[in-house]
Amino acid sequence: MKNSTPKVIILLLYLGSFFIFSCSKQLLDIKNQTYKSYNRDSEKGYTVSFELINTEIIPKSIVINGIVQNISLANKTGKNYQVNVIAQTNIIHNYQVKLEKKENGIYFEKDSKVFFQAVKFKLIKD
Repeated sequence: MKNSTPKVIILLLYLGSFFIFSCSKQLLDIKNQTYKSYNRDSEKGYTVSFELINTEIIPKSIVINGIVQNISLANKTGKNYQVNVIAQTNIIHNYQVKLEKKENGIYFEKDSKVFFQAVKFKLIKD
């Protein structure tokens, strides 16, 4: 009886590369993804910035350090987005911070379907 280990390894490598190739087409091209903390007046939070290359996809909200913040059209300038993620405030009466147990990333909408993509935002320190 012949040893079929090399065939199994080749098959697993083939299936693994196919999986990686097919998944990589689903990932969006996000560039210059950064965030910076702020503490001004009676408000604390993060200023999150990123550039979205594909303009057909609509970013809906950001998750940064467990806090979810919606993205509006006012946050967009060309292909760039800048979102103020509020962590704590006394300025807005009855403001409720939305929390979520997800890694940092962005929710997107395409063809009326919402999906999440994890994003490694770079922390900018002053």
